Order: sequence, then C-alpha cells, then structure tokens
Amino acid sequence: MTGKARASALAFVAILGTGSPIEATEGRRWTIENIAIVPTDFDLRLASDGRSLAYLERRADIETDKSVSILHLYDLDSHRSREILRAPSAEQLRRLPDGRGWSLLIDRGDGLQLYKLDARGTLTLLLKREAVVTVGQTEGGLFAVRSGAPRRIGILYHDWSPDGRWLWYATLRPRPEPLAMSIDATVVAQRYRRRAPVKATVELRLRSAAGEEWLVASRPAQDRLAFYYGANVQWTREGPRYQLEQGDAERSGGTGTFIWSFATGSSHPAEQEPGFPSIGLVSGPHGGVLASEGFGRELDLTETRPDGRKIHYGPQPYYIGDPRAAGNWLANDGRKAVLGVRTIPHPRYGLVLLGSRKVKPLLVAGSLTACDFRQDLAWGVCVEESLNQAPRLVHVAPESGEVRALASLSSVHESIAPLRVTAHEWTNRLGYRSTGFIVWPRDYQQGKAYPAILITHGSDADERFASPDLQWNYPAQLFAERGFLVILQNDPSARQQAELWNAYMEWSGGPGVLGPSRLRELIWLNGVYSFEDMIHELVGKGIIDRERIGIAGYSRGSQMVNVAVTQSTIFGAASSGDGNYLEPASYADPKEGYHAIFGGPPSGRHLASYRQLSPSLRAEKVCAPVLQQMASPFAGAIDFYTALRDAEVPAQISLYPGEDIATDETHLFHIPSNRLRAMRENMAWFDFWLRGRRDPNMAPISTYDRWSTMAAQLRDCSRPPSALQPEPS
Repeated sequence: MTGKARASALAFVAILGTGSPIEATEGRRWTIENIAIVPTDFDLRLASDGRSLAYLERRADIETDKSVSILHLYDLDSHRSREILRAPSAEQLRRLPDGRGWSLLIDRGDGLQLYKLDARGTLTLLLKREAVVTVGQTEGGLFAVRSGAPRRIGILYHDWSPDGRWLWYATLRPRPEPLAMSIDATVVAQRYRRRAPVKATVELRLRSAAGEEWLVASRPAQDRLAFYYGANVQWTREGPRYQLEQGDAERSGGTGTFIWSFATGSSHPAEQEPGFPSIGLVSGPHGGVLASEGFGRELDLTETRPDGRKIHYGPQPYYIGDPRAAGNWLANDGRKAVLGVRTIPHPRYGLVLLGSRKVKPLLVAGSLTACDFRQDLAWGVCVEESLNQAPRLVHVAPESGEVRALASLSSVHESIAPLRVTAHEWTNRLGYRSTGFIVWPRDYQQGKAYPAILITHGSDADERFASPDLQWNYPAQLFAERGFLVILQNDPSARQQAELWNAYMEWSGGPGVLGPSRLRELIWLNGVYSFEDMIHELVGKGIIDRERIGIAGYSRGSQMVNVAVTQSTIFGAASSGDGNYLEPASYADPKEGYHAIFGGPPSGRHLASYRQLSPSLRAEKVCAPVLQQMASPFAGAIDFYTALRDAEVPAQISLYPGEDIATDETHLFHIPSNRLRAMRENMAWFDFWLRGRRDPNMAPISTYDRWSTMAAQLRDCSRPPSALQPEPS
C-alpha cells in the first residue's frame, strides 16, 4: 500500500500542461567545475555610514587545489566591488564600534590573527598571538566539528564592547600531558582515533583600549561554548557576561553564567536571567525571548518576557531560530526586530519585521541567506539566492518590503541557463508530510519516463544555490543536464506533529516513553515510506522509469540511503557518503542514542533490534549496487561494504585523501580535486548502473570493466540490473 502524495501549487501544472520540450533560456550549461566553484559561506557587514559593505565568501580555487576565503569591499554609491584579499581562512567579520571600518580574523601565513579593514581597503594588524595550536584533521591537530584545511590559531574568537573600549578574545594554548595508560572512558573517547589525540586550553581574555589585559578564564577545548562561541559574551554595564559548560562534551552538566566585573577586575557567578540570550535564543522587542511554538503548517510566534508573561504574535507559516537563516537584529532603540526565518510548506529563508504587536513578513521567491542592517533597521543588504538563481546582493527595506537587486556575486553562474525547479510536498502512507523539489531534465518532454536520482540530507532541501550542505559530492545540476530527473527530498519535519518531535528528542537525549521500535519507525522507516510513496506517484504519472531510480546522501543522508536499500527494493543504485551511524561498530557514538534506537548494546536480547535496522546486518536484502565515498575510514562503513560483497551485492568503498599523508579530507570535502573526482565518480556510478553507459571522461575504462564483473554476478532480485540493459535511445 502506498500513501497519496500531494504536490504543491508549484508542482506539475506548468510541466505537464504541454507535450513540447521545455526550452532553456539562452546561456551555458552546467559543468562539474561550475558546481565545484559555487561561492558559499557569505558573511557581510555594512559600514557605519551606510556607504559601503565588506563581505566574505568561501570558494574553491581549482588551479591551486585549495579552498580560499575572499574579502571584498562593495561601494553602495558607485555599485563597484573590489577584491581585497584571498587567504586560506578569513572569518568573524565585525563592524568596529568607532565607525572606522571592520575587524576580522585572517590567516596570512602566521595563523589566524585579528586585523582591521578600513573604508579604503587597507588591512592593519590589530592583535597577534603566537599560533601554537593547529585545529584540523592532521597529525598533532586538535579535532573540531568544522570543515576546512588544518589551520594554526592565534586568535580563536573576538568581540567588541558597544563603546569600543574593550576587546573580548579567545586564544588556544597547548595542554601537554605526560604519556600515560588510558583507562575506560579515555579509551572509548579514542574510538575513531587515526592519530595521537591532542589537548588544548581555551584562554578567554579581555583587553582595554589602553592595552591592559586580563585572563578571564581558562577552559579545556572540550568546553563547546568556549571553543566554538567564545563563551557567548554579552556586554552589560557591570562587565562582560559569559557562559561556560559545566561538564564535558560527552556528559553535559549544564551551563554556568558569569560576569567579569569592570570594578573588581574579576569574575563572579551570575544568575541566568530569562532575557539573557543563550545560544540559539532570539531576543524580541519587549526584552523577552522569542520562540516558534506548536506543530503543523503554522506555528505560534511568541515572546516570553523576563517577568514570565507571554506575548502571542499569532500563527505563522514559518519558524525562527534556524541556524541557516540570515540572522536576527534588534533595533538600537529596542522597539523592533528583524528576524531570519525558514518557511514551512516551501522551504526557503526570509525575514520578518517584528514590532510591538505587528508582524510583517518579507519573503522572496528564493531565499535571503546572509544580511546586515543599519542600526535603526531602516534598510539593509542581503544575499539573495535560490535553487536556480546564483547568489546576488540585494537592497532590502523591511518596512516597505522592497527588495532591489544590487550586484551579482558570481557572474560565471549567472551566465548558465537556469534549470527548471519546482517545489513539492508529499504525504506518505502514515500521513506524514515531506517537502522537497524536482530539478527537471534540461529538455524534458511529457510522455517520456526519465531515470531519476533522489538526493537527501535531513532538512537541507531548500532554496539555496547548489548548496554542498545538501548535494555534497552529488552533481545534481549535471545529472539534470544529462537527462536525469533529480528529486531533492527532506525528512518528514518533526515540527509537523508532537510524536515525531518527541521521537527526535528521545534519539538525542536517550530512551524514553516511545520505545525503540516506535522510534525506528518514526525516524528511519517513515523516511523510507516517504521515498517510496513519492516515487510511486511519479512512476504512476509516467514521469520516471521504475527500473532506473537511484538514491544518494551523505551524513544523515547516508543513514537514510543505507536504510532505504536494506528495507526497500525500489532503488536500482545508491551512493552513500561518509557515514556509518546505526552500525554495531558505531555503538557508543554516543551510546545513549543507540539505547534509544535499539534498547541497548548490540548483543544479547537487543541484537534482534539491530537486525531490524543496522545496514550491515541486512546486506543480504540489498538489491541495489552501493557506492560509499569516505573522508575517514569508519569501521561501520567498512563493515557494511564487506557485508555487501559477502552477499554478492555490487559495492565499492572509496576513501579520499587529505593534503598529505598526515592529514584527512573533511566531512564536507574541502580539497577541490577530491570533490571534482567524487562528483565524476557519482556521475559514472549512476550512469553505469541505471543507464548502462560508460563515459571515459567520468571514470577510467578499467573501472567500468570492474563494475561489469560485479554486475554479472548480481543475484536475481526480481529486477534486472540496468547496467546489463542499456537505456533505450
């Protein structure tokens, strides 16, 4: 039985209303290189006088085979942009409180240090500290949950007091320890060890305008608030208020709040006030904390004031607090706010102007993904993009709702003829909705059933341009150029129903009232049902070929790919990226999550639960060839590959290298040549297994010969392998 899938208003009407091909507008077509050099990670700040804008972007440099940060200055009067600098790393762009430019952290070969940028484009070193700790996946490096090449840290974090008289900053110092035997938890913590573990200390420091310095606190690098957020400092009249973890990365003991007093020159504990913005909390115009509450297609926007009273702004078709949204701004008089939001039915990012009781949404066809505003919120500048619109700068006036184009941020991508993209919503057999998009083949013709590839990664199918957060090393645009119909599908959102929300809470927090069986159904099988029911609808409409359907996803997407091919026979090929969760070998990652899913460890009475979901224990049920692309050689991924080959299922596992033998590639590939090769490997894999095609530009002939040998050995799975039956021309 399949569920009834429902397409949104943007779905099939325009596509199926004609039998003629959809004509592409004038322009070039996508190449793999075009996908690799899409700019990402924009960060922008207006000058205090509103006449210029500094912005950062991250981009692959194919010629040097490195990913680089690029700093630009854009003149809002002349509409001219200048490139100021290219560096291995540049981040944390801030407007200087004195109105004379910006500050940012840049690595110019001597580690990440603090610089000033003035309106003329001149860079001046403000503060330098010895860069003695390397962060990254390299020998002697401190591990961090971030992508990028290993880098040395002089300044880890910085922030200015509103009057500009004080600088709060963080550094890293080595924490050498004598060699000693590891016992119990210290051994478990090294379960993914590829090299000797490194420890470091985060030093939180305060510096006055006169150059005086105080060491505010020293924390182990495992304190995530100190390491990733610089202790979430907020400036008060008494002094900087900051937060530290009162535990470690494995067992959080809560958050401690402290104030460093200007008067005494020391810190003391502070009570956590309702209005104090913890990580992820958003301040409102009444001095309270904003939240999106409830479940369904509309969520209640509320503000909880410091006295506990709650203000209701009404049901809204979007929610606040998504880290991918543009950000949040409170006017200098505190009477209104601009909030970054994510919409629910058609996933994209927009803005909302919030007054004392007024809510005014500012939503465009695509997304506004990075912004900065004047202090009075009269206007600002944002990055606008969508699945078929390259990033560009736009002028935004929240009160009037006007959005006006300023400048392209990537002319090479503007010159590509846009592919047709439509937004959809599907409802599966359990009644759960999932959102997503279809990228249609360049020359789509009604009546022809196309091979299809489904790409999934949690909730990242949204209106962002060729985002690696979603498509990773899967060249979605090239798939569409070469005749595939590409489906970008999200997991069923936990915000639609309380039980699904509770399932995710139990998964992250440990066993609860739902129990392992229901948890597995709601979070993993529910997703597989969504895939199957969406596919049945498209097959029923004659849009896709039932025998030529692939699935791809990395990280959370790899979980769903591995579960899908071990629970369903609907897919003809699969590519799974850099994941190994749900495998017995990954137990204790952390184990509370595994206990919620399976009831306990992979042994004894709990083993039956693992057999119901763990991919390597269900390899004999797989009917699709499986490619695994890895940045690290996870034991669980290797177990899955070995089990597939033992079951005579065609499979390949590919491990991509780091810059040298002492480094690793990262979860989001940062080495351009690796990403190019991985995209070609995926193109070749799906072309071969779904269409019987061999393109020597995507993989060597010897690779296709090896795959052919595996194809000939494929056992009867009630569906013929497409590699042995080439697609009709």
